[in-house]
Amino acid sequence: MLTGLDHLVILVEELEEAVAGYEELGFRVTPGGEHADGLTRNALVPFADGTYLELVVFLAPNDERDNVWGWRPFLETGGGLVDYCATSGDLTADARRLVEAGFGLDGPDAGGRSLPDGTQIRWKSARIRQEGRALPFLIEDETPRRLRVPSGQYTKHPNDATGISRLLISARDLAESRRALAVLADSPETPGNASFLGSHELAIVLPDGVEDPVERRVELSGPGPFAVEIATDDVRRGELDPKLTCGARIYLR
Repeated sequence: MLTGLDHLVILVEELEEAVAGYEELGFRVTPGGEHADGLTRNALVPFADGTYLELVVFLAPNDERDNVWGWRPFLETGGGLVDYCATSGDLTADARRLVEAGFGLDGPDAGGRSLPDGTQIRWKSARIRQEGRALPFLIEDETPRRLRVPSGQYTKHPNDATGISRLLISARDLAESRRALAVLADSPETPGNASFLGSHELAIVLPDGVEDPVERRVELSGPGPFAVEIATDDVRRGELDPKLTCGARIYLR
C-alpha cells in the first residue's frame, strides 16, 4: 500500500546555485549524489516528518536523453516544482491494484543513486500515465530508506522548518482529480478540494481566469504540483523568494 508522501521534485539549472539559495532561506541542504542513469544528480532538504525536497539537475543540459521520470521537458518552462512522489510498501502490489483500477502504468523499474561516500542505494519506481503530474510517481526502497532520506541532525533547519503540511495541485476538473487521488490512496473520496496521502494534505486548486498562475501552470506543463506549504516554528512566515527557490512556490506556515 501507499504509506504517504515521500518527496517533492524541484528541477534546477545550476545545483550549486540552488543549494546556496535554499541555504540563504534557512534550510539545511544535504548532498545527495548522482543517479544510476548518469543523467542527473541531486541535493536534499530533509524534514523531521520524513519527507524531503529534492533539488535535481541534469548533468548535461544539452543532452536530449531524458530520465525515466520525464523531467527534461520541464526545463523549457523554467523548472521549479515539477513532480512529487509517494512511498509504497509493496510496489508490485500497488502497481497491480492501480492497473486493475484502470490506470496506465510504466514500471516498476530499478533505480538507484551513488552517495558522496560511494554507498550505493537502490529502489524501484513506477509512473502513472497521465497529462502532467497531478498524480505522483511511486517508489519502494530496496536498500534501507535511511540511506536515501537523511534524518536526525540533517532535519534541523535554521528556519525551523519541520515538514510538508500541504501540497497544492493544479487541475482542470475537481471531481475527476478528487476521484483519482482517492483511488490512488485506496481511501474514501473526501468532500471539497482536500485529499490525503497518508497524513499529508493534497489540496486541488483550479484555474481562476486567463492570467491566473494556476491557469498558466496547467497550460504550460499540464496539471501537477503548484505550490507547497512547509510547517515552521519560526515567526518569519509567508511566501519565499522565488529567485532563491528556483521558481518553486514555497510558503512557510
